[in-house]
Amino acid sequence: MTIWGRSRTSDGTEISAGRAKDGFGTLRLTAAFLVIVDHCAPLTGSGGSVLPTRFGVDLGAVTVAAFMALSGYQVMGSWQRDPHVWRFAVRRLLRIMPGLAFLLLASVLVLGPVMTTLSTSEYFAHPSTWTYLTNNLRVFPMQYSLPGVFPGNPVPNAVNGSLWSLPVELLGYAMVVVLGLIGVVRRRFVVLLVALVLAAIFQRALTRQVKLPRITLEVLTLPLVQYLAIYCVGMAAYLYRDRIRFSWWGVAACVGVEIVMHGSAMVEITRILTIPYIALTVGTLMPRRLWLPSSITMASYGVYLYGFPTQQFSVYIGASQAWQVALISLPIAGVLGFLSWHLIEKQALKLRSALLPRRQPAEPDRKPAREPVDATT
Repeated sequence: MTIWGRSRTSDGTEISAGRAKDGFGTLRLTAAFLVIVDHCAPLTGSGGSVLPTRFGVDLGAVTVAAFMALSGYQVMGSWQRDPHVWRFAVRRLLRIMPGLAFLLLASVLVLGPVMTTLSTSEYFAHPSTWTYLTNNLRVFPMQYSLPGVFPGNPVPNAVNGSLWSLPVELLGYAMVVVLGLIGVVRRRFVVLLVALVLAAIFQRALTRQVKLPRITLEVLTLPLVQYLAIYCVGMAAYLYRDRIRFSWWGVAACVGVEIVMHGSAMVEITRILTIPYIALTVGTLMPRRLWLPSSITMASYGVYLYGFPTQQFSVYIGASQAWQVALISLPIAGVLGFLSWHLIEKQALKLRSALLPRRQPAEPDRKPAREPVDATT
């Protein structure tokens, strides 16, 4: 289960489609829409985020951090239930790649020819048209522009800036596999050590005690280290779920830390812990009446993918204020995300039966168990 994956309970147990068993799906979908809302300000040239001038909060960064924490938590659960590299890889890639591939094809073959300032023949003859498809399918490196598309927007030439987070997500998957293979499920303290090391590196780089390269694996190094640390915290939260108490008082304490650290560079460090705790608590304790069915919340990945292009299109056709861009792009991204899930992503998941070897059922233990078995593990 990725941050966009199939609905699961708070301990990561997969559930049937159509019915919500916790608030995680609703939280993911809400966060996807909040990312779009936050992008409205920079994409119209009216600021770096919707909230920072008043509250000192980069809403987009906070919601992406929440996504990473949720992903670490749920993907670690996926590995623990079935620690097999091939099956794990197939499940993860089938969840994110089909939707991404269709988006890229639509961008190259539909959005690009309509929006480009080049002639159709020049556009299709340009090498960047096709490297946009091949580079982004490989994920490393990502390419954000198509030739002649959106050159006059306040953020020029960017077709889909939201793609930057996909390399981080894939590196998170790789981290789960590596740590899983060295036995982190049995030695769960290891993931805490990794999170601590990443947080320490981030802190020393942020305070300029060490100098890191600006770019690592085609991603800005500081956000990469920070979000991987948050991903690790999510993994640790799953492995220590028997020890962690999620409570609204804990959320209040985390918000208090955010307020105290407001205006300080240290807030970026404290968020490595506070945002995961807040996100996981909200997903776990969200009132049942607020849970949306998974047939709706599964659109979160598509909403996230289509949000940026629809916003750039909104600006292109004349929306000059952040609220105007939000008014146009939110419903369009919501519809496209919904269609992407039901017509592309959901159908692609059916390939699992062909790609995954059948698991042999374990032999039943004829001896009575001395202790209750935890079904979530």
